[in-house]
Order: sequence, then structure tokens, then C-alpha cells
Amino acid sequence: MFEKLTLFYHSAPPPDLANTLLFGIISLTTLVSFISLMAPVTQLTHFCVLGFLLLYAYLDKKNVGDTIKALILEVKTNPYLFILGCICLFPAILIASGPVGYHDTGMYHAQAVKWINEYGTVYGLGNLHYRLAFNSSWFYFAAFFDILAFDGRTAHVINLVPYTLVLLICLSGFYNLFKKNISVSQILKCLLALPICAAPFLTIVFLPSLSPDLVVAVCILYALILTIDYCEEREISASGQTDRQSETFILLVCLSLFLPTVKLSSLPVLLFAFFIAVKAENRKIKLLLTSSLVGAIILLPFLLGNVLLSGYLLFPFPQIDLFSFDWKVPYQVAENVRWSIKYFAIHPGMEGGIGAVAGMSTLEWMQSWLARTGGKVINYWTVTALVLAIIFMIICFARRLRLGLSILAIQTIVLTGIVYWFFSAPAYRFGIGWIWAFIILAYGNCIYLVLQAVGRRFVEYVVRGTLVVLTVALVNLLLIRWDSFELLSHDSSDLLLNVRALPSEAMKAVKIHEGLVINVPLKERGWNAELPGSPYVNNNLQLRGNTLAKGFRLAN
Repeated sequence: MFEKLTLFYHSAPPPDLANTLLFGIISLTTLVSFISLMAPVTQLTHFCVLGFLLLYAYLDKKNVGDTIKALILEVKTNPYLFILGCICLFPAILIASGPVGYHDTGMYHAQAVKWINEYGTVYGLGNLHYRLAFNSSWFYFAAFFDILAFDGRTAHVINLVPYTLVLLICLSGFYNLFKKNISVSQILKCLLALPICAAPFLTIVFLPSLSPDLVVAVCILYALILTIDYCEEREISASGQTDRQSETFILLVCLSLFLPTVKLSSLPVLLFAFFIAVKAENRKIKLLLTSSLVGAIILLPFLLGNVLLSGYLLFPFPQIDLFSFDWKVPYQVAENVRWSIKYFAIHPGMEGGIGAVAGMSTLEWMQSWLARTGGKVINYWTVTALVLAIIFMIICFARRLRLGLSILAIQTIVLTGIVYWFFSAPAYRFGIGWIWAFIILAYGNCIYLVLQAVGRRFVEYVVRGTLVVLTVALVNLLLIRWDSFELLSHDSSDLLLNVRALPSEAMKAVKIHEGLVINVPLKERGWNAELPGSPYVNNNLQLRGNTLAKGFRLAN
């Protein structure tokens, strides 16, 4: 349906399953974000959206049926890939539905989703707790599925979606390599599993949480793959832009505009879309108008939500100060939040706290960061990737490979993303997408040159062996969480059919004034506590009306 709306729907070949899933994530999140501006995202919302989708499937049953048949045929023709995918997915389901302990999910992720479910987007919610003004669109996606969690369960299993996306993309890459379709983009798809194996906290920590860091990292890597794929298709297409290129371009534009609504640390991903947009075949009125319209639809609910939650178009960037609503977060508060994010990312445990970091010069905080976090970034993977990137560029210019200039431009975009991350908020989890984009691109380029130089039979053996190794590595990684498997052996029905509830913390009720009582957690994390809740109490906080739905403001 999304492809039809973007005017590039075509019946053959059948759409890529990973692209279809990504289109669905973006369109559903945008729709739910719009709904939350006017009403809470309740069970009724869920059933209305499902009813609309069923009606559409009935009216367009031919194309929907053809797509389903094509997907079933792919499974039948590749049963081993399907089985391996299920083997990797099953333990991930156990982990995602198991115990939750991620700090930020307890501090504000779960509370943000609860507000969306019960009240929608609330005016001045950032005055209650500034983190509730961050407005990640991933929380709206999670809120839509929270009604599936009956008996007081939660939506923290939502990070299974980006993990499933990784499996689909990775297996798609292996499938195309089996068909002797050797290209840089297909190799990068296979390497997408590498950061999952080499950076285990992406799954062990983020799977059972509401953190948007996993989906941001995965989508940055896939935006890189889409850009490479477009450039390769352009090199082999002699008759202008193909339908496949148009679909890739629209998806890349949608993804590049969607990711900053999830987390602003992904902002440089817009350069991928810009790099493709400036190419001659995309300077067409129809394509540019469609891209602009789709981009406006994706960004509008995010920007409106920011204004409602904090009074700013982008929070915490108060420099873009266009409004003077009564629920607006004070300028200095927003500015302090912006700097505290950076200082905390540099050295969260430094003696003297954030103030000590703020007093450092640029050279001093860089030295402090390298001493504390540098080992996570400057390691075997990044050093070898840098060497391989230099070798690949030398070979490209020596052989005059046409794709070399495009690869160089894309590598520059990735490095720009790393620089932006480093000087904005250099916490490793914020930059993992950019760091691993640089790594897999360098490795993928050199693997491509090697596979081009060897025999086809050898390529087949290498691909099969790599697939087995990655599968074993993924399953072994997921087996780290033995507590999930212990639960399975004790009571399998409870584990497989239910989702573990969020932890509960002791709370105290703090009365600000008549009619406003704040639930304050004793250990900072409120999890799924009753609203309104906040780890901090501001005695100047006021209700804008006689209900929580009217929002909050600060007394002058």
C-alpha cells in the first residue's frame, strides 16, 4: 500500500520482504504519531487500524495475494535459510520476553509509552520530566502494540522487530550470493549480522527493552546498504532509472527522514538521501514532489509532537525558538539538558559530576573520553577496517573502477556521521551504527574484490561456510541469557505465551499542590508506575487545567 502511495508500485518482481517490513514500520509509526496528537493510542485505535488494513487487503486482494504467494514460494525454494532464520529468532524471542533491567526503560521509556496509551501527546509533558520531551517516534510504535500485552504486560518486546529485520536482510544477502549475484550491497547484507555478534549488548541489553538505540543502529546500516545498492544498480543500468531504483530511492528518503524522529544522533543519515537525490536521474519533478510530500508527512507529526511536549520544534535545541506557549520548557532548562547529554556521554562517572566535565577544554575531554571509552571504538575491527578502506581505494583508482568514486563519497558520509556523533554526544551506544557502518563497508569492499577474483565454486563454499558460522555465533550469543531457558524448562507455557511484566519499584506520593500529586520512585526508575510519575520533583509545576490530559506548565 505504501508503495502505491509513493507512485512506484509495480507488480513484478515481488517486493523485497525487508523493504516491505521497513515501509510498514515507517508508515505505521507515522500514522500512530498523527493519532496521538488528537487522542490516546488505545485498543480501539489498534482495532481501527487493523480493520482498515483488512479492508485494503480485501479491495486489493489480487496484488496482496500475489505478494503472499511470492513470499511462500521463496520459503519453499529456500527451506534451509528459513529454518536457520527460525533457529536464530527463537532464542531472541525468549530473551525479549524475559526479564527487563535496562535503566533508561525504567527511568522514562516505559513512562513515555504509558502516557501515549492513556493520554496521547500531552502539552508541556517535558516540564514534568525533561526526558519525556525527547519524543522518540519509536515509543509511538511501541505504544501501538502495547495493547497486545494483556494481564498488565508491556510492549518491551518491540525490539524484536529490528532484530527480525536484520535476519531478513542478512538471509536475503546470502540467498543472492547463492544465486551468484555477487555485489558489494549483497555482501554488506550478509555482514549486517557482524555487529550483532561482535557487539552483544545490542541484543542482550536492548532486546528486552524499549530503547531506540537498536533500531537506529540497524537502520543506519541498512541506509548504507540501500545507497550502495542504488549506485550499483545505476552502474549496470544503461537505460535510465529503473522501477527498482525508484523504489530504493523512495525508501531511502523515507528512512533518512524517519530515523531522526527516532533519535537525533542519526541526523547525518540525511546525507545518504541527499547524495542520491543530486544524481541526474532523480532531478525529475514527479520524483522530487513525491519525495517532498512523503518527507513532509513523516516529519510533520514529529515536529508537532515536539512543540506540544516542550514548546520547541527540536528538543533539546532551544536555539530554534519560535513559540511562546504557556507550557514551554524554560530556555535555560532546555539548554542545560542539551549540554548534560554531551557531558554525561563523555564521562558519566567522573568525580565532580557533569560540572567537572563542563570545565574541561576540548583536548582534555577528548583525552578523558579516550581513556575511558576509546577501547570500545579503537579496536581490532576499526583499525583493520581503516587499513582495508585505504587498500580498497588504492585498488579502485589503480584499476579505474567506476564504483570507486561513489564508494569514496559514501565512506565520507559515514565518517561525517562518526564526527557528528563524537562532538555531539560520544556515548558508544549512540554511535554504534556509524562505527559499524564504516567497518562493514571496508570489509565488504575488500571481500567483493576477493570474490570477483576467485572461482564460482569457491564462492559457493565460502558463502555456505560463512552462513553456518554466523548462525552458530548468533545462537551462541543468545544462549548467554540462560535465565530465559531455565524458565522455559520450568514452565514453558508461561514463557512462550506471556511476556514478563516490567519490574516494580517502591514509590512515594509527593503533593505539589492541591490536585497534583507526583509518584516519585525511591530508586529513580518508575517503570510502569501510575501517572504522573517522575524521578525529580519541581515545586513550580502546575496543571494547565483540571486533568492530566490538559498538560503541565511551570509557574512564573
